[in-house]
Amino acid sequence: MEPQKLKIGLAFSGGGFRAASFSLGVLSYLNHIKIKDQPLLDSVIALSTISGGTIAGARYSVGIKRGESFETIYEDLYGFMSRLDLIEHSLDNLIKSNDWDKKRSNGLIEAFADLYNSELFAEEKFSRILESTPDIHLKHISFNATEFDNALQFRFQVSETMKQTSEEKPDKGIIGNYYYRIPEQVAKDIRMADILAASSCFPGGFEPIVFPDDFDLEASDASRIFFEEKKDPIGLMDGGIVDNQGIEPLLLAEDRMKKNEGKKPDDANVMDLLIMSDVTSPYMEDYSPWKTKKSWWRRMTPRAILIVNSLALLGSIAGLFFSLKNELTGWSAAASAVVIFNLIVFLLSHFLLKLPKKFDVPQAFLKPIRKLLKLRLVVFENMIMNRASSLLQMNMDVFLKHIRRLNYNRIYQDKTWKNRRIMNAIYELRHGEEKLLSKIKNNTIPKELIPSEAMQNVADTASSMGTTLWFTKDELEKQDMLNSIIACGQFSMCWNLLCYIDEITKSNENLSTNHVLLVDVKEQLMAQWLQFKENPFWMLEASS
Repeated sequence: MEPQKLKIGLAFSGGGFRAASFSLGVLSYLNHIKIKDQPLLDSVIALSTISGGTIAGARYSVGIKRGESFETIYEDLYGFMSRLDLIEHSLDNLIKSNDWDKKRSNGLIEAFADLYNSELFAEEKFSRILESTPDIHLKHISFNATEFDNALQFRFQVSETMKQTSEEKPDKGIIGNYYYRIPEQVAKDIRMADILAASSCFPGGFEPIVFPDDFDLEASDASRIFFEEKKDPIGLMDGGIVDNQGIEPLLLAEDRMKKNEGKKPDDANVMDLLIMSDVTSPYMEDYSPWKTKKSWWRRMTPRAILIVNSLALLGSIAGLFFSLKNELTGWSAAASAVVIFNLIVFLLSHFLLKLPKKFDVPQAFLKPIRKLLKLRLVVFENMIMNRASSLLQMNMDVFLKHIRRLNYNRIYQDKTWKNRRIMNAIYELRHGEEKLLSKIKNNTIPKELIPSEAMQNVADTASSMGTTLWFTKDELEKQDMLNSIIACGQFSMCWNLLCYIDEITKSNENLSTNHVLLVDVKEQLMAQWLQFKENPFWMLEASS
């Protein structure tokens, strides 16, 4: 059987501008590789994006729907990330905003959405993606957020129409989720900027964006009827909360394509290859308990402070009366300030002491609570700081890393995806990377695929950036961060494709005839890999 055309699913993880830049590097490299004179990027039929990855994925999807060249899309994304300080401009807009719609929250995420609307999407609506024409290579697209009513993914998606479906089941991928579905006639009025804002609204950095109140929707008849009949508004936040790799929408797309082709669940998958482009790391820093410093006040107890405060209050009152009686104006002012301060501390402390009773805390708990007054401040400091740091680490590392493993297990523990998956990570080729060192030590990769020192330096820089939605001046000018991350996306994608081809030439398990199309470009990939080894920025320099 002759090979037809590769069918690839592509996912872009969250991670702010780090994810957006890395995703742009991956897109540009897939567009550079040619299979039968066509870009490998044209073989991507399913795209799923999260948070920062949605910046690149959404702008690319809109661009090809407009008929723009890849070069135009690339330059627009590059310019957007390099010229704008989003936080500064958004705060300026918040300061100036006096005429916002009453339903719309006056928050930072809405200010970011307005910037996305004017500076990235040129006021484009979701209708551009939903239109059936022109026909593009992306048949399944999902920009993902998380909703706070049911703790589920909330997908702004479009898919090909199902050929066979029952009346109870949708004939396309659901916009929203099982519990909250948005009809296409309503979804078409949603700004692409608001979709990106919902997808990239990460906890701590932003407040939730509320649908539909915070979405700048047109008052069409379909929208009006839908919202009159619909339940209460829902809060949306970053898609990375439940799936920071964007894996689930690709699996849902695969399921739809299987059904469309009349295949059974156990039949060979429709998609020949899944590429998960990921800028998050599986590694965690060790937990370090809080280290307190030695100082005299840390040895005090709340009870001692209350006694000192009471004595200070009495003394300051006596001093105030004395200075007033003797008409000492300066001393009177100073004594008044001391009295006010001590009085505030006195009232506040007694209010806190009575607070448990106001909340009907059982008597059995009041006795242990009173003993807290006898603990030294150093103990309180340790308890508070260790709880705060552990909660932060749990939310930012433990929880996200666990979810990450669960999502990857859906691909790597499923035999149907064996020899059909690539995890393309930003950190893979940096110095000291354990998996890379193990492959080199055990000779599990060809010697020519060992990255050069120059490439590893670039990977070090790229993987060092934090999760922010802006580049600082120092990052752009001194560290060359944007170019480093894009270049890292390019040569990491090249490296992973070569490693993948090396694997499938050793084992043909679960392959289709289409995989030979990738094997045929090995020589092309290797020639470009050798260029990357010599100069990691050669693709960037060639396109500038």
